[in-house]
Amino acid sequence: MKYIEGGEPFVLGEGGAGILTFHGFTGSPYEVRALGELLHQSGFGVYGAPLAGHATDVAELEKTTAEDYLLAGERAFDEASRRFERVYIVGLSVGGTVGLHLAVHKPVAGIVTISTPVFLYPMMNATLPLIEQWLPGLRAPANFAAWQGNVVGYKSTTIGAVNVILDVLARVRKELEEVTAPLLVVHSARDLTVPVDSAREIYNRASSKDKRLELIGAGSHLMTIGPNLQLIDSFIVEFLKRLESNACPEGR
Repeated sequence: MKYIEGGEPFVLGEGGAGILTFHGFTGSPYEVRALGELLHQSGFGVYGAPLAGHATDVAELEKTTAEDYLLAGERAFDEASRRFERVYIVGLSVGGTVGLHLAVHKPVAGIVTISTPVFLYPMMNATLPLIEQWLPGLRAPANFAAWQGNVVGYKSTTIGAVNVILDVLARVRKELEEVTAPLLVVHSARDLTVPVDSAREIYNRASSKDKRLELIGAGSHLMTIGPNLQLIDSFIVEFLKRLESNACPEGR
């Protein structure tokens, strides 16, 4: 499979504790590469996997179904499990939504969600299906960071592809009470893409005994690159290192 230059999947290290990272909608593994390198420097192996239909050609995204997203996530977890003894998940935006699904269906050692939706702003929920009904095939800008050259991803896609995400969110929202893995929810209060109430919904409904909510007063939706990463990296590293220390205490 041919990937967009700069947006390829990546692997850092083998064996031991590993982290499966997922990027956001219309993005690519580039969005989580800097965070992946930081986690690798902190002692973890990292597998940066693409979401279904991503990092190749936007035509692939536009024929991707909700089932494709979830099955591709499960396959990525299985691949990570072949590389690492334990697998943690760190997911940005829709990547975190897929991660929550995996936390229900796979032996996830712990999960971090960043700017993750289980619902969108009400106006988007109401208007997207209508737009697709009346203007099928309409394309819209989808990734302003890609337009600006800050990330590698698709610059536009169809409304239909966005509607598929609503289906993914609905499926995962129904599963939230089944999430029991240790959970860290990170979200910027200034996120204009995903409402901060989505973070509260994840935190409140997950059944994890070990869970933490970090609401950041600065930043934006894309928290994994540039200065925004510095606002959250310490929370993520601290959380994962604590889990790993408990999973494999010294001298065990």
